[in-house]
Amino acid sequence: MKDPIQRRIPSNLSRIELSEQWQITYWTLSLHTTQERLTRAVREVGSETEAVRRWLNDHPPVRQPKSL
Repeated sequence: MKDPIQRRIPSNLSRIELSEQWQITYWTLSLHTTQERLTRAVREVGSETEAVRRWLNDHPPVRQPKSL
């Protein structure tokens, strides 16, 4: 029987690295956001995890109106 797929966890959780796809996947799932918002947050406030969390909280995603 095959081993179950293990979710990779970055070695340093105080900094967000976006150099590999598994890191992007980890952070988007952990922070409940999209890759686009995560990338923008890191670009605007740097890679410190707490700064990115604050930015994501201060800049909620734009809600599209529902079509009738």
